[in-house]
Amino acid sequence: MYLIPKNIKIKREIFKGFGLIELFAMALSLGIGFLLTYLSKEYQTKILLFSILPLTTFILLIPLPNGSTALKILLKFIKYRIRQQNYKLKN
Repeated sequence: MYLIPKNIKIKREIFKGFGLIELFAMALSLGIGFLLTYLSKEYQTKILLFSILPLTTFILLIPLPNGSTALKILLKFIKYRIRQQNYKLKN
């Protein structure tokens, strides 16, 4: 495996840490949020349904200072919880 220096970009980024994949996920969540607005007739509920999914997606995909995202951390935690073995004590 070759090591890639930190100054070489390996993906296209719109701004630091936010690339095309993240932009596609945001567009998809905005589209789903727009479709959810048809479920209600009240104005406040429409705004809530439109904004909850894109805001959640943005919070999960925004890069943290260490280069990771909240989504990556959450997925690693879920994998850890699933793969964790339980050891029983023998009396």
